[in-house]
Amino acid sequence: PTLAYMVDPDDEPLTIVFVEKGNIKIMLDEDWNRYYAMGSPANDAHNKANERIYDLQINYNNLSQAGASPEEMEKVIEEYDSFIRETIIANGDNLYGVYLLKNSNSEWSVAESREAIEHFSAQMRKTSLMKSVEEDLAAREKTEVGSPYIEVVATNTAGEEVALSSLVGPGKWVLVDFWATWCGPCRAEIPYLVAVHNTYAKYGFEIYGISLDNNVEAWKDYVVKNDMNWVNVLGLNAEKDSPAADAYGVRSIPSNFLISPEGKIVAKNLRGDEVRKKMAEVLGR
Repeated sequence: PTLAYMVDPDDEPLTIVFVEKGNIKIMLDEDWNRYYAMGSPANDAHNKANERIYDLQINYNNLSQAGASPEEMEKVIEEYDSFIRETIIANGDNLYGVYLLKNSNSEWSVAESREAIEHFSAQMRKTSLMKSVEEDLAAREKTEVGSPYIEVVATNTAGEEVALSSLVGPGKWVLVDFWATWCGPCRAEIPYLVAVHNTYAKYGFEIYGISLDNNVEAWKDYVVKNDMNWVNVLGLNAEKDSPAADAYGVRSIPSNFLISPEGKIVAKNLRGDEVRKKMAEVLGR
């Protein structure tokens, strides 16, 4: 079994198809003007799960518009998380379960992901998609707190290669930050990073910003306009892959890793004011 995409003449994706044994049909939902596959275990499980996911999303949006309390909103999120976990376990014998695990495991601990894998059949564990999950987990294990940092060499806005190791060393604290201009949550983090860099750069704090932008000019322009006065490099290669993101097990952004003067990862995925608080803690300032 494998995962495929049905695309239009411009290669824009129309729907995903789990290619496996069965009488698979591609259908058009005229009410929603969308395609979907049906007629085999993984495709049918996908459709069934999407109905529940859609209901939860509608409920969340309705509560948000109605001004619901944070507790009410959190309850829907917990319900969603529980449903995803239950659905993964229930589909341990087909590729939809693997697909769902692939898209969810970045939100879990490595131990939780490995525990989920135990519920999959021997056939599913041999699939290329599960091998990709295993590669993700192996990379994440290498970047757990306490692990040594992994070297990255990438090109900055001036076209010069800059190694992460050129920043790491005695008296230096380096935040490796994965982001992109097309990522709204990433853009929301920038003012916090500018503020903490302005405050702590003189005490040895540096940022190694790794952009996953396809539009190089938009990236360069954004860096200048938003006073991102630290090392900014492009994390995508000519094939639009990101060896840096792969090395650090990054599957969603924003993601960041704080490296100590000893070259150890001491914190991960600090958000908002958490970077400033962490620097105040480690520097005693």
